[in-house]
Amino acid sequence: MKIKLIIIFLVTSYSMVIAQEVAEHNPNPTLNLFLNCGDCYQDFVKTEIKFVNYVRDKQSADVDLFITSQTAGAGNMEYNLFFIGLKKFANICDTLKYISKVGNMEDDTRKELVQVIKLGLIRYVSHTALASKIQVEVPEIEPSLTNNNVDKWKFWVFNINASGNLAGERSSFNQNYSGSVSGNKTTEKIKIDFGANMDYGESRFISGNDTIKSYTESRTAYAQIVKSLNSHWSYGLFGNTGSGTYNNRKLYLTASPALEYNLFPYSQSQRKLFTFTWSISANHYEYTDTTIYDKIEENIFQNELNVSFSVTQPWGSVSISLLGSHFINDNSKNRLSAFLSTDLRICKGLYYSVFVGYELVHDQISLPKGGATRDEQLLHRREIATSYIFNMSTGITYRIGSKYNNVVNPRINSRG
Repeated sequence: MKIKLIIIFLVTSYSMVIAQEVAEHNPNPTLNLFLNCGDCYQDFVKTEIKFVNYVRDKQSADVDLFITSQTAGAGNMEYNLFFIGLKKFANICDTLKYISKVGNMEDDTRKELVQVIKLGLIRYVSHTALASKIQVEVPEIEPSLTNNNVDKWKFWVFNINASGNLAGERSSFNQNYSGSVSGNKTTEKIKIDFGANMDYGESRFISGNDTIKSYTESRTAYAQIVKSLNSHWSYGLFGNTGSGTYNNRKLYLTASPALEYNLFPYSQSQRKLFTFTWSISANHYEYTDTTIYDKIEENIFQNELNVSFSVTQPWGSVSISLLGSHFINDNSKNRLSAFLSTDLRICKGLYYSVFVGYELVHDQISLPKGGATRDEQLLHRREIATSYIFNMSTGITYRIGSKYNNVVNPRINSRG
């Protein structure tokens, strides 16, 4: 009897495995899609577009849908959708663009993005067994007697924000408050931004009979205008003012013109950028405490060059930036910064990411002569002397298993 039960169990288990493999290797006769994007509401897309098979690797796909996003004018998001045909669809490619509407809720944006994705997939699905199921409906649109597209705000968008945070336990207490106002106008020819921010933070820790207290406070205001000259050149004017306890500045004023050249046309910025940006700034500083150079007030002229390269492709992204600056009246006061960020698909299932940042620092002119207290150093409430800043993060991921990735299951999310 036991032997019969074991045989039945083995046969049943084997049948279930075979059935699963058949289901995985013989899905609905439709399109295999590799959804290659970061913040594009992947789970929502999978639940709303069910006429394709979502695969885990590009090698298993008929179409690689590569989506990039960036902040557009008026604070909304611009999505560029690159449909890259593979296998039997090789060399059949298309590019669509979607810009979220001003005032959109997140649900509106993701629904509209899904509609654009559907439109892009039609040309591929029409060559599958599902072609006979496709229905196209275009509602009749009556000519408008008035111009409903007039923008009474003239591309201007304004934001007001206020926030606060309280956290505490028996031996510690933290409070932080911030507020900001900003406005911007973005068109193909000009970009204008202005705003003001205020931040206040306070911390208190109790250790035995000792109580450590510290606070930071900063106020900033900025304005900038950037003008397009042509497809490769731009220029701008930037201004900043404010104060901050962290860097010992009771008041600072900065004005700087800038000129930028992009090796590639700006129209290709979603895929690649190679820019050279030069600026010269006039700075006025008033310090809360006398600095290590015995200054309570001074004027500084600064020269800066920034070289930046970034490329975003279906195989991943790479971004490199090199920034150098020095004081015109004293070349020994300078700073050199280098940053590298990558997110690469090495081969099927293998991904590698790394970020490296390194700065050589020789321009800390605002350090207070008396230095930072122990409490300020422990709580990072004051800038302290250093000759370099370094940070790095890296990771590698390898994925194996079923090539299909259709199912979205939100039940009982992890508590970890």
